[in-house]
Amino acid sequence: MAYPFERTLRSLNYESDTRLVFVALMVLCAGGLIAWSLFAKVPLVKASSQARIEPHNAVHRIEPPSAGRVVLSLLKLDQEVKEGDLLIEFDARAERLELERSKATLAATEKEIAIIRQQITNKHQEAALTARVDEVALKEALGREQELAPRHRLAVEREQLALKSPAGSVSEMEKLERTTDVDALRFAQTAQGLALTRLRHEQNVRRQALAAQLLELQREELGAEGRIRELQGTIERLEYQIERKLYRAPATGHLVDVAELGAGAFIADGQRVGTIVASDAEVRVRARFPKEVVGLIQPGQTARLKLDGYPMTIYGTVPARVTAVGTEPGQTATPEAIPGTVRVELKFAPPDDPRIQLRHGMTLSVEVEVARASPVALLMRAVGEWNPQPEDQPAPVFRPEAEAR
Repeated sequence: MAYPFERTLRSLNYESDTRLVFVALMVLCAGGLIAWSLFAKVPLVKASSQARIEPHNAVHRIEPPSAGRVVLSLLKLDQEVKEGDLLIEFDARAERLELERSKATLAATEKEIAIIRQQITNKHQEAALTARVDEVALKEALGREQELAPRHRLAVEREQLALKSPAGSVSEMEKLERTTDVDALRFAQTAQGLALTRLRHEQNVRRQALAAQLLELQREELGAEGRIRELQGTIERLEYQIERKLYRAPATGHLVDVAELGAGAFIADGQRVGTIVASDAEVRVRARFPKEVVGLIQPGQTARLKLDGYPMTIYGTVPARVTAVGTEPGQTATPEAIPGTVRVELKFAPPDDPRIQLRHGMTLSVEVEVARASPVALLMRAVGEWNPQPEDQPAPVFRPEAEAR
């Protein structure tokens, strides 16, 4: 059926208007896309999936300093412990037996030194009494010597009188007797002097013997004191070793990781059997980035945390900022360091979603904003024809609510 000319012309006009509208919309979209590509600023991020939440200087590893066999283990997961609480008891029977023997020897040695000191006291008293006796003996010997002197003088005078008397007045026998008395008293004086000298020598010998006995007792006293000090040192060492067999909590906090240790289990030197985290510790994020980020990531830059346990599509992300950046990559593999990576620490703000509970040990991914550039600049940089200039500044520094307050 043929259409009238008027309806055909009106239809052509309507299609032209619609086409113009579509063209205008396409031009606007293209212009907007070009403007966005040239002037919009897109954040450049460095990401790491090797990150976890840890308290700052509040993680205490339970690593007994010496090897031993377990007698008792009080390790329980998520248990609250206080500093000094007993956690593990090791077998210390050998040390305790040695300690008892050392204490018994020490008690015997102390009694021995008490006896030696009493002997020394007795010897001093004996020396004092002997000195007084010797003094009296010397006075007695001197008195006897002094007693013979006047008798000798009298005998000499009588002898001289007899010799000077007239002939016939004194018999020859009497003269001989008086001469004999003089000789006898002279010999007695000589003998008494020798006796006095012998007495003094004997006293010196006795004093030297007493001094030698005192020196011997003092030597025994010093030897006993040395043995006592040695035993005391041995006892202190054994008590220290026994105390080391009682491994106690190094800090107050929660047991977040424990090993199953039954009676008879053996622990090697420095073996980790648990971890204590302080209850009131401030937590932060510790991440490992490739060493190539050194110089790009700096303190103060903003970041986003994507928690492995809280999917981003449901709970969102947690804002954070960089607080410290390491510059020396790890060389050996450890639980805290990965070879070829540097350590970066971040501080996070309270999550927007109250369902998120940030706790020690949670794993996550970190995206740090290091700069902003236009899409065209990013494209040119991708093909290697242009690099962002220094004037391209990163986004404003994020400040947690706690610091703002």
